[in-house]
Amino acid sequence: MPNDAIFNQSTQPLYTEQVNTYLAPGIDTLPEAGAAQSGLLFAVPFTSTVTASAPLVLQISNPAGSGRTVYISRVTASSAAAGVTLALLRNATVSGSTVTPVNFNFSSSVTSVMTARSSTAAPTGSPGTLMSLLLSTGPVIINLNGRIIVPPGNSLTLSLTVASGSIAGTGGISWWEY
Repeated sequence: MPNDAIFNQSTQPLYTEQVNTYLAPGIDTLPEAGAAQSGLLFAVPFTSTVTASAPLVLQISNPAGSGRTVYISRVTASSAAAGVTLALLRNATVSGSTVTPVNFNFSSSVTSVMTARSSTAAPTGSPGTLMSLLLSTGPVIINLNGRIIVPPGNSLTLSLTVASGSIAGTGGISWWEY
């Protein structure tokens, strides 16, 4: 076996082969685009008044035995004033209203396997905190691009809390399933 370098030399061009046959010369995109085309990109939004005793809580749960793994695409939130804390929690207990996830492909009839809930009661149980951010006035978009993976039997909860007063807030979670 010859002792050839596995990397291209500086005097030679870099050889590549496009495997994306969508359009020439090639298009690169995030996984969300393919998921949306397949009808597997979903979201749940929630708007509420956030008070010290009534946080904004939004949860998506992947039921045990669902057969799909969920990849979190994006988390969004906004507040009308500074001082709101956004927390992402793993496997919290949330009791609240059931929310129907929205499919980003308007012509798709595919429904999400996720169970979504919204609530204005604090999450309970023994959740693990994945991240916590103190928000300023206005929106925040956390692009996760699939970096949080929710296998069957697990959940992700978004919680917006405020120490005192009353503030208008919004939250949303988008994901794709495979």
